[in-house]
Amino acid sequence: MNIYIYGELSFKMEIHKILDHGNIRFKIGDGEVIDVEYLYDLEELIEEDPTQIFIIDQNKIIEDSVTTKLFKFLIPKDGITQKYLDHYGMGDVSIRTYKDLMIHIEKRLEFIENSKPKAHEITSIEDMLEDDTLEAISKSLN
Repeated sequence: MNIYIYGELSFKMEIHKILDHGNIRFKIGDGEVIDVEYLYDLEELIEEDPTQIFIIDQNKIIEDSVTTKLFKFLIPKDGITQKYLDHYGMGDVSIRTYKDLMIHIEKRLEFIENSKPKAHEITSIEDMLEDDTLEAISKSLN
């Protein structure tokens, strides 16, 4: 599980401080915390795997409203639309406090961990490949 951060530099720095304070880097195991610089990279990552954790600066999210249609100069050029996020099932999570952010990330990590098949639940080679169990077995045999 990776955590991707998209937004202004000050936003990214603040999120990194929060993640360090909450020891999230240790909890994600093999995952990484990655800053995303460009909108097209963010969109590519979302399309590739929308189940990852994406932390996006609220100032970069463009909501479809009358105001944004009338005042297009207010829309950030590197902003992502709310409609796009909704399409990939990421639209409705809004964090008000840093504590809420930590709780949200921990719940996502817990959900991912619980959704992996357990050793006794594996019923086919495909399940083993998805869970990297086959790789672990081959390493233990060598």
